Amino acid sequence: MRDLGAWARVQAERLREGLAPDAAGHPAYVLAQAAKLAEEVGELQAEVLGQAGYQRRSKGVDFTAETMSDELADVVICVAMLAGSYGVDLGAAVAAKIEKLEARWSGG
Repeated sequence: MRDLGAWARVQAERLREGLAPDAAGHPAYVLAQAAKLAEEVGELQAEVLGQAGYQRRSKGVDFTAETMSDELADVVICVAMLAGSYGVDLGAAVAAKIEKLEARWSGG
């Protein structure tokens, strides 16, 4: 996860360089990142439906372990980029959340 955060920061800067100056500012940029995350979650949802047999065969899409991995990775990357925009250490945030969830299950 540590490497993902560093890569996401670099990738975010690459993407920001390609935007119009007024779209590269923080509020507009994070809104675009959030929209991209929603898009990727939609693609993941389609993948899950396809893997479960709920997508039409006429779409001509193969749903495989590799395509599932790709869609999951896309979502994680978008989350990492959004986290980086807010200065969130995603690895630390996930570790803290896991600790809270474990405490909940252990009665703490």
